[in-house]
Amino acid sequence: MANLRYSLWSIAKALFTPKLLVFFGMVAINVVVLCWLLGEVGLWSTSQIPSTVLWFAMGGCVFAGRALQSKEDDRYFRNLFRGSLKLGGIFEFIVVAYTFGLIAELILVPCLFLLGATLAVAGTKPEYSKAKTLLEAILAVFALVLVWNSVSSIWAEPAAFFTTDTGRNFILPILLTVGSIPVFYLLFCYSHIEQARIQIEQKTFQSDDLKRYARKRFFLTFVLRPWLLRRATRQFHVLPAWTKSDVEQIITDILNYERNEELRPEIEPAIGWSPYTARDFLKNDGLRTNDYHKGFEEYWATAPYIELDDHILPNKATFYLEGEADVVKTLKLTGKFRDDFDGELGRAKFQEIAQTLCQQAIGHIEIDLNVFLLSTDDFRVDKMVGGVAISSWTERYPSGTGYEVFFTISR
Repeated sequence: MANLRYSLWSIAKALFTPKLLVFFGMVAINVVVLCWLLGEVGLWSTSQIPSTVLWFAMGGCVFAGRALQSKEDDRYFRNLFRGSLKLGGIFEFIVVAYTFGLIAELILVPCLFLLGATLAVAGTKPEYSKAKTLLEAILAVFALVLVWNSVSSIWAEPAAFFTTDTGRNFILPILLTVGSIPVFYLLFCYSHIEQARIQIEQKTFQSDDLKRYARKRFFLTFVLRPWLLRRATRQFHVLPAWTKSDVEQIITDILNYERNEELRPEIEPAIGWSPYTARDFLKNDGLRTNDYHKGFEEYWATAPYIELDDHILPNKATFYLEGEADVVKTLKLTGKFRDDFDGELGRAKFQEIAQTLCQQAIGHIEIDLNVFLLSTDDFRVDKMVGGVAISSWTERYPSGTGYEVFFTISR
């Protein structure tokens, strides 16, 4: 309970920081402009102010907050556009008979705005997860109350339902959602530009002139492609970028990768795997890697960790690509297991993922993974199967609290 109160208090303080006030203010200004434009063509009237404010509080603020947290591969903005019709149906049902009294509206509207804005902020950090769950439950209760109010109003006066205002209210959330997507995307881009600026400034061994040049070139090249801006900033951190030509090389490499990802050039199986194909080998298991990029000694890519079971401290796995420019030479699946909890389910899941990797990388060759994934003790197995080298080994943690399993396929 103390943690929940602390999270709520932290969110409340964060909500009123100048940057967030400007953020929600821009969303509000966009809604005002959209309403003015819709009013000019007869699709909005002042009678829809409560419905508009309700969409802003329960939809606009939440959508905008989630936009800032969207990932490269989740297609958030495309899905938001496609889902706007469904959202429109839901909100129409909620707001079409919005008939609360004036006093109730004066109390309810600012409360809903604070609730929606706070929920948007709560979704920005993992430590706010408990508060986010509570806020979502409160918002759900509000939604149920509003739906009940709408249903009651329609039931009491069905003739009043089929009006011009009903038609406007039906399409209002659709138009507001679609019309706000460009602003959500611009805010998304701006947030990544700010993050990139801060990260570049944190570099201490490059000159101020080089950092200014990197900011200028990265921002101009990737201003509307924040996922590429993240890659450029990462490479500026990882690689020994000492000169302006190094900055230009980072940009060239990223643009070449983006172009080749569309073309997906073929790689001879005897040489290795295409990084654009290999990154998707374990996509259905939640292990799609990031972009294949240059490190200190080799090219590589990694996937985020996934949980293999539901323990309090779950066993986890991740997936790596390693190799040379334009060709992956090694596929590496890694599992981290703890002795404190039963690892049977986690090991079974790990073996299932390893089997999928074999099928994707080698084809339908029968491989007895029991030979490779032997036990929790130190071991190593190396075999040639189907023209590729398959290796598996276990390393106990020095602390004695668990072990790490490695399963690799190499060409």
